[in-house]
Amino acid sequence: MKVLKIILFAVLGLIGIFLILALVAPKEAGTARSITIDAPPALVFNTINDLSTGESWSPWTETDPTIKTTLGDKTVGVGATSSWVSENSGNGTMTITESKPNERIDILLEFDGMGQADSYWEFEPAEGGTKTTWGFHSKFPFPWNAMLLFQDFEGAINKDYDRGLELLKGVVEAKAKALSSQKINGYEVKRMPMPMHHFIGLRQEVQMDKMTAFYASSLGKAFQAVQEKGLEMAGAPCGLYFTWDEPNKVTDMAGAIPVKEKMEIEGMKTFEVPAAQALVVEYYGPYENIGAVHEAIDQYIAATGVKTSVPVIEEYVTDPEKEKDASKWLTKVYYPLVQ
Repeated sequence: MKVLKIILFAVLGLIGIFLILALVAPKEAGTARSITIDAPPALVFNTINDLSTGESWSPWTETDPTIKTTLGDKTVGVGATSSWVSENSGNGTMTITESKPNERIDILLEFDGMGQADSYWEFEPAEGGTKTTWGFHSKFPFPWNAMLLFQDFEGAINKDYDRGLELLKGVVEAKAKALSSQKINGYEVKRMPMPMHHFIGLRQEVQMDKMTAFYASSLGKAFQAVQEKGLEMAGAPCGLYFTWDEPNKVTDMAGAIPVKEKMEIEGMKTFEVPAAQALVVEYYGPYENIGAVHEAIDQYIAATGVKTSVPVIEEYVTDPEKEKDASKWLTKVYYPLVQ
């Protein structure tokens, strides 16, 4: 009995010490690690916001071959889920709870039998690309918070997060490089500088089935006005698109002639398009098939998350009167990028 009492008192003493330590130990732990990724914020955000990309940059997948991940029915944005089981890393689930495009993502982590934690991502434009921050915060209930005094919890998380950010940087920068000049549906979408343009032309809302007739009329009138004014053309005739309302089959557009400087002409509209980076496709073929070019650029925009501005420009480089073979007609399509 004496031995049992000694053991009991020893155990109670240890418990008492543990409880005392819990009183002074921190009840929360958190960290945040950052890296600069040479890619636009939208591309970094879209990668993290899609949980199906996680295995490609996860530091735990890299070191733990027993991890098996299962994606939820939804994998992108608020409500997206992913769960994992592992012999070495335990089991759990992550859920995107907040998603603010190109700025922040909040994630709830639930560890089977070990409680919950919050993780977050922040994205900021920075010199050299996007400053990407990966943060973590967790509460430890009394008295288990005493364990924080016996382990370098934040140090372990920092190590994993730093490695994860390095892997993410490699994945996103490779994607950015591939997208900087990529063929989509056979069309090469390039990012190129676009100089400032001054245009003279006519702008109008036009039913899509009337576009050809509007071009013939507006471009003819604009060309005549420029000639009568004695202005020098600064390029080929262009179509400018300010809206494209597919459901109602109507577009706000202009047939326009580029000129070297801004000039007002009675009865004509003056358009100034500032210099900017732009998505550009050089298309060879008949005008009636140019819709496929716009679809390719739309897919590029969806994949990269870049923001574009209006007007979209179609530059009709080849003169159909001089070149009768429609397969050789060159049209350059420009989507100005938001700076």
